[in-house]
Amino acid sequence: MFLANVWHIGLETEMVKNGAPHEPQGRVRRDTLVPPAKFNGDAVIWVAWLYYEEKLTQEEIARIIGVSRGSVVTMLQESRESGIVTITVAPHHLHSVSLAQDITRRFGISDCLVIPDDGGRVPDHERVGRAAARLLTERLQPGDVLGVSWGRTVLALSQAMPAMDLPTVSVVQITGSAIGTYRFSAELCASNIANRLGGRCVYLHAPGIVSHPDVKRMLMREPTLLEQFRIMKTCNKIIFGVGSVAASSTAFESGFISASEASPYLKQGAVAVLAGRFVDAKGVAIDGELDNRMIGMTVADIAKIPERICVAAGIDKVEPIRSLLAGNYMTTLVTDETTARRLLAAAPARKGTKASAINTPGVSA
Repeated sequence: MFLANVWHIGLETEMVKNGAPHEPQGRVRRDTLVPPAKFNGDAVIWVAWLYYEEKLTQEEIARIIGVSRGSVVTMLQESRESGIVTITVAPHHLHSVSLAQDITRRFGISDCLVIPDDGGRVPDHERVGRAAARLLTERLQPGDVLGVSWGRTVLALSQAMPAMDLPTVSVVQITGSAIGTYRFSAELCASNIANRLGGRCVYLHAPGIVSHPDVKRMLMREPTLLEQFRIMKTCNKIIFGVGSVAASSTAFESGFISASEASPYLKQGAVAVLAGRFVDAKGVAIDGELDNRMIGMTVADIAKIPERICVAAGIDKVEPIRSLLAGNYMTTLVTDETTARRLLAAAPARKGTKASAINTPGVSA
C-alpha cells in the first residue's frame, strides 16, 4: 500500500458546461480523437490529465472522450512508459516498508504494516486504526467470522471502516461487557464494524468480570451464552489491541480491571493485557483468581485462530507488543514507525515459542 506522488504535467484541462469536460456522442476510434488544443493534440496527455489531475475514473474518461475503457488503460500505460507521468514512492514510505520487512523476519510473523510518523499531528491510535481498517477491508472474505476485542485503537479502526457489502460475515464480541464509557466499549467496537460490513453482530451477553466463580459457572450453562461461545470458537480472523500494565492503560482507566485485581498478576511479572488477560514478558499467560471470574476468550483461545491481527502503537506498547510476539499471539502487526524501530532495537529474535501450546488453566471462557 504505497502512497504515490504524481508529478504535475504542467497543463490545463478544457472545462466547459458546468465545469465538466465535453462529452462526445457515441464511441469513436482512438486514431480519430481530436484532443483540445491545450493538450498539443496528444490524446495520451489528455487522458493522463483527466485521470491524474482531474481524478476522474477510467470509466468516466472513456465515456467523456468516447473510447473504450481498454483504450483508456492503454493510454495511461503509455503515459507512464513515455515519461509524461512519473510515479515515485515517497522515501519515508520505503523506510516504513523496510521496517515492516525487518519485523516479519525478526519475529517470524506473516505480515506487518508500519505507517510513517507524522510528527505528532494525529494521535498514534487513530492513525494505526485507520491503517488497520484498510488492511482489514483487504483481508475480509464472505463467510468470515471475525473476533473483535476493544480499546482505543480498535475503536478507531471500527470508525474508519468503509461501507462494504459482506452480509455473510459475522462480527463477534470476544470479551464480556463492562460499564464502559461514552468513548468506547466492547459492544461499540463490534457493532461499528458489523454495521460497516452489513454483517451480523454477535454480542457477548454477559459481564466481562463477575463477582464470584460460581456466578461464572452458572452463566456458562445458559443456552444463549453457550451458543455465543460456540460461534466465538468458529472465528477464523481476530483483530485486537494490547494494553500495558500502566495505570493509564485502557483496561484500568476504563474500570474493567481494578488495581487490586491486577496486583497479583503484576507480582508474577505481567507486562501486557490481551483481551483482559495478563501475559508476561516471555509471552506466557498468567493464571489467577480474576480469570476464574472473567467471561470471554482466553489467550489460548485467541492463539488457535488462524489469522490474528494486532493493532498497537506508542512507546508504552513496545514491551506489551514484544510480549505478544514472544508468545506467537499475532500473525500480523499494524503499528507506527517509532514503535517499530523500538521493537527492532530492543527485542531479541523470537525463539520459537508457540502460543497454541500454552496451557491456560481454568475454564476456557
